[in-house]
Formats: sequence, structure tokens, C-alpha cells
Amino acid sequence: MNHQKSTFWRNRPITSLVIGMLFLITAVPAYAKYKPKNRKPASGYSGAGGSRSPDNGSIPLTLLAPKTFIGKTASLRPMLAWYTPNSQNVEFRLFEFESATRVKQIGEFKEIPTVVGINKLKLPSDYPELTVGKTYLWQISSDSAGGQIINRAEFTVINPTQSLTKKKFTTIPESVNYYAENELWYEALEEALKVKSNGKLSQSGSTLVQELAESEMLTGSEAEINIIKRRIDNLEKISLSSQ
Repeated sequence: MNHQKSTFWRNRPITSLVIGMLFLITAVPAYAKYKPKNRKPASGYSGAGGSRSPDNGSIPLTLLAPKTFIGKTASLRPMLAWYTPNSQNVEFRLFEFESATRVKQIGEFKEIPTVVGINKLKLPSDYPELTVGKTYLWQISSDSAGGQIINRAEFTVINPTQSLTKKKFTTIPESVNYYAENELWYEALEEALKVKSNGKLSQSGSTLVQELAESEMLTGSEAEINIIKRRIDNLEKISLSSQ
């Protein structure tokens, strides 16, 4: 009997450890994949400009938004985010597509102070609210030794469903997952960026940026594909370096 008790108590810590490990595994939040299904290619406006990676291998000015296809938001004042390698001011401009080949600027340009790393801007209150069904182009530009660097991305404003407007979340990972699953890139990243500041990404933000890199489409000429590949590489570096 004593021998049986001894064996029982010797094995119990191992059993408890296994149960504890299983609990930890199941308790880790699962980050939803941002995998947009119907990716409408962006216009030539988004393809124009862009940032070449410097010869020293550092990450250039990079927009944290779909660039090869049109992103989606349900917000009339979305939050826009980008990466900058230095703290110099940048210029922000917003355009509305009047047709497939013509855009008009909305509001005046704004000069925005930045930090090294991740920067964000909620559409300012002195700009008009966006319109559901319209497509927009946002632009960040900065000066460099080689001239002006311009980055652009397009998004469309969709009409949110009733379930989307009434959805309640208990954690930030939960809200990030939900918006990512519904292809609302701008809302998903805004939620992820609530966790950290000072130019850094949270774990969910890092995962989202990696998923953005995986979602970009390799289309166009050989030269255009090479530019997209450099952007994907920059996004992957941002995902790893900005945590």
C-alpha cells in the first residue's frame, strides 16, 4: 500500500504539468488570417511612386495598407498607418475617385510629425466624412536626398452590416480577428495598434502586417513585380522589427 501511494504522488506532478500545458495551449488566442477573397486590383495611381529600399538595407517609407488591391473599411473616418525610417515630417493628402481614371483632392494637405517606426493618423475632423460606396486614395510623401518619395494606397468604404455595428468585443485580439475575417483591414489594424505606441507593433499587429505581405498580388510587368516583391520584403521586415 505504501508503495502504491508513493507511486501515485510521484506521478501526480507530471500529470498536473501536462494538464497545465494543455490549458496554456488552448488559452493562447488564435489570430485570424487576413485573406481577402475578392481582391479588386488597384488603379495606376497606387502603382505610381513608391519607395526603393536604400542601399544600406534599411526599411523605407511604407504604407501599412493593401497597395496592389483596393482595401476595405466600414468607417467614415478610418485610421491610416505607415512606417517611417526617421522622424522627419511627412505630407498627407486624400483623394476621391470621380471616375476610374480621375481623382480630386479632398481638403488641404497636412504636414504630419512622425516617429521612427509605426505612425498613424485618424482622418482629421476638418476633412468631410467619407461616403459609403466611394473609393479613395490616400498619400504619404516625404523628402529624401534622392528627391520626393510618394506612397499611395486605395480603399473603398462599404456599408457595414447590422451584425458588424452591434458586435461587442471582450479583448483586442478578438476584435482584430473579427475585422480581419470580414476583410476590414483598416479596422483590424486600428484595433491592433491600440495595444502599443512609440512606433511599435503588438503581436496581433505584427501578425496582421505579415498577412498583408502575403495578400499582396504579384501582377504586372517584370519591373512592377520586382517593385511589389521589394514591398513584400519591407512589410515582412516591419512585421519582425517593430515589435
